[in-house]
Amino acid sequence: MNLDSMTIEQLAELRDEVIQTLSNKVAARQKELSSEAERLDALVTSKPSTSRPSPKRPERPVKYRDGENEWTGVGTKPAWAKLKGDTLESYKV
Repeated sequence: MNLDSMTIEQLAELRDEVIQTLSNKVAARQKELSSEAERLDALVTSKPSTSRPSPKRPERPVKYRDGENEWTGVGTKPAWAKLKGDTLESYKV
């Protein structure tokens, strides 16, 4: 297609066709992207069907007690056991 040999009317008509075609393609692409975004949003917000509840930790027996305070001996030593200055053995159950 030789643009130099076309008349002004032909060039204007070609311009209008290009604008219309471009507009249609942009609208179609926007529709595709919108439906893809909806699909991805549904994937992100939905819970996976294969999810399992996390296993419960086993109940541990109380090993140390000071009145109403209890400790299983697992984890960080509680403040009540540190403050009194007694040995931990004095609280053993």
